Amino acid sequence: MTEEKKTVFITQARTCSTRLPGKVMKRIGDTTVLSCFLQRSFRCSSLSKICVATTNNGADDSLAAQIRAEFPQVHITRGSEEDVLSRYVQAAEETGAEVIVRVTSDCPYFDWNLVDRCVAVLKEGKADAVRTVRGAFPIGLDVEVFTRRALETAHAKAKTPFEREHVGPYIFDTHSFEFSLHWMENTGAPWPECRLTLDYPEDLLLLERLYNEVGPMADTEEYRLFLLGNPEIAAVNLMHPH
Repeated sequence: MTEEKKTVFITQARTCSTRLPGKVMKRIGDTTVLSCFLQRSFRCSSLSKICVATTNNGADDSLAAQIRAEFPQVHITRGSEEDVLSRYVQAAEETGAEVIVRVTSDCPYFDWNLVDRCVAVLKEGKADAVRTVRGAFPIGLDVEVFTRRALETAHAKAKTPFEREHVGPYIFDTHSFEFSLHWMENTGAPWPECRLTLDYPEDLLLLERLYNEVGPMADTEEYRLFLLGNPEIAAVNLMHPH
């Protein structure tokens, strides 16, 4: 029997986002986007630890303080603001991660079952990295899982600002030939056209409607059925890329 690999959910978060400053600290219902995200992360059964990788910028002191107050069991890494790839390596080193799950914290209604499926595929030895197929799921349900070795390879070799700011491109796009990859298809029912992330004020409107009418801890299938039955709500933010 092989020893279970330590799997750490590392999510990046900061307050100085350019399109919607302070977005993960925005209120939805009686909580914040970040708190909702972290509450849902505890539903994943495949994780050894949860880590928020934020920045050394003093503007993120309040974000770190909120996490410490509400979620003392969550590890906080503080690193480079622009070089997010190095921040992930730092987080992996601090937590002893052997397998890293990456979902950004501006996606508060991510699918914990999908996270567990992606981790299972990687741990079965089929890949160095696993990613949801682009377009198979709405933006906001994307999941990336990769080994520590794959992350450190990307960190050592990635040169462009795009590769270093977005963490995954070296592994899944520009140098995918260096890795054994598995692409996770949507094996369930198709989704209506929608976006479930937070970059614009209209996105916040949709997140609030889902919070109030479906609930923050609903299974993702409940969100799909609600949006399927309420296309006018699903369309509230479709003027933005999806």
